[in-house]
Amino acid sequence: MKKTRFRCFSLLAFGLLTKTRLYLSMSKRILRSNHEKNITILESMMENQQDWVAVDWGTTHFRIWRMQGRNALEGREASCGLLNLSSEEFEPTLKEHLQGWPLESPVLMSGMVGSRQGWQEAPYLFLPVSLKDVAIGAVDVQTNDLQRKVHVLPGVACQEESRPDVMRGEETQMLGLGAGSLEWSGVICLPGTHCKWVRVALGQVQQFDTYLTGELFSIVRQHSILRHDLESGEVDVEQPAFAKGVSIGFAETTPFLTSLFRVRATSLLLGRDPAANLAFLSGRLLGEELRSAIRKIEKMEKIQLVGGSSLTKLYARALSLVGREVDLHSGDDLVRLGLTAAWQFLYPQKE
Repeated sequence: MKKTRFRCFSLLAFGLLTKTRLYLSMSKRILRSNHEKNITILESMMENQQDWVAVDWGTTHFRIWRMQGRNALEGREASCGLLNLSSEEFEPTLKEHLQGWPLESPVLMSGMVGSRQGWQEAPYLFLPVSLKDVAIGAVDVQTNDLQRKVHVLPGVACQEESRPDVMRGEETQMLGLGAGSLEWSGVICLPGTHCKWVRVALGQVQQFDTYLTGELFSIVRQHSILRHDLESGEVDVEQPAFAKGVSIGFAETTPFLTSLFRVRATSLLLGRDPAANLAFLSGRLLGEELRSAIRKIEKMEKIQLVGGSSLTKLYARALSLVGREVDLHSGDDLVRLGLTAAWQFLYPQKE
């Protein structure tokens, strides 16, 4: 009887020991499998966080960021725009600003660096064109000393004989706005020396127009007879004269060239002060631009306004005076975001 009980106990113990060993073996396999999965996931994350370099290189400015995936780790700025460089100085300038960063990180550039007067021309893509195609259409730049890939984004152009137009740099800001998405449609206004008004439909640039408003304002202010009657400071958009200028320009109640000379006549005969004259001139030019730019835009459609704070303030005020709503976006922020969006199209991330 005792031997039978002992045998049963031994068999039970053996069974428990066997199950325990089996459980431990399975647990080790599960842990090893999970560990391998975690390593795979981590490696995938590291691949998706590839080091690269974003560059915004314009006529007068140069900005560069060390990127890891979507994240900017470090940024640098310099006043080495195209106007300050010869054709042989582009590569050494970039090389100088890459000091201390990973040696093989590829570079993606946008702006006038890809123009005919820049480092290497990235030919225009013609309308209609998707912003995704702009990104993947980046041109490889020929280098001598840099042991890394360097790309530059192309510009966008309208080749219609009745309305030829070009842009270079603004397409990057539009990518940053999210307009490269197939679901994105809307109107974008990009104030600057040459203001762009762009219609995007389902991620595709359908049409755009350029207005010389900023440059004309600068020329009249600095080089015309009106300069004697204008304030040298910033435009005050709260001046009643600004609203009057927008109203006259938008309705064109007075011919454009006539209303410009009346800035001087009003100063001489009615004693309007220089600050009010400057506000009127700014408003008059903006009203002229808006009359043309928004005539085919539905009144309920909100305009996406992209640029620096001083210019967007002027445009936002002028648009509000003619009954239009806007969303404001920082142009500087959108450049880096746009280069990041272009990078993701150019180098699709592994899932």
